[in-house]
Amino acid sequence: MALPVLNAPTHEMTLVSNGQTIKFRPFLVKEEKILLMALESNNDGEMLNSMKQIINNCVLDDIDVEELPLFDVQYIFLQLRSKSVGEVVELRFKHPDDKNLNGEECKHEQNVKINISDIKPSSLQEHSNKIELTPDIGVTMKYPKIDIFRKMMLMDQNDSSSVEAIFDIMISSIDMIYQGDEIFYKDDHSEEEMNNFLSSLTSEQFNKLRDFFQTMPYLRHEFDYKCTKCGVEQKVMLNGIEDFFA
Repeated sequence: MALPVLNAPTHEMTLVSNGQTIKFRPFLVKEEKILLMALESNNDGEMLNSMKQIINNCVLDDIDVEELPLFDVQYIFLQLRSKSVGEVVELRFKHPDDKNLNGEECKHEQNVKINISDIKPSSLQEHSNKIELTPDIGVTMKYPKIDIFRKMMLMDQNDSSSVEAIFDIMISSIDMIYQGDEIFYKDDHSEEEMNNFLSSLTSEQFNKLRDFFQTMPYLRHEFDYKCTKCGVEQKVMLNGIEDFFA
């Protein structure tokens, strides 16, 4: 006689990027093992691969994880974690540089509970994917996907190729360039042409493109932190999925 199989409950969530509603189930023990192994590895690449595998296992609708913006992937994973393990995570914090806001030494560490159920990716107020470079010329950007995030991680690990990596990330995230009513789609032009376009920008114009990444939707959560030893209060900002598993 076959052993009984337990049916996991299903939940719904709405993707931030396009408003699509998807159904998902909590991750099971088999997926939790994947996550624990990735956390123990302390490797960003392993963590990213485990997120992708768990999402593919648990999302019941047909989605392509590789084609989703990174912030959608992070949000799906956070919701999976919320419905699977619990809405509250306990993180350990201490003062940066072992000093509080008064400049006094305080190496005290303490646990802080964070409710992750209502946390969604948010963009900064000045964010726009349409960037005006001159009164006549501008760029429309698209949000980076998992493959771009992998390039970002490699860029951090290899400073010698950082300039090339930045250009590669910029080009991958450009959707189109416009001049007046004329539109130039990135996919219709060679990598050399796109590199030449970026190289022709002034520092101010190039920084406008960089600001797109700094202000785009991302998992951000600010909370008030009070040290139970010295009593100093300060605001702490969590950024990205990795901060919610610190």
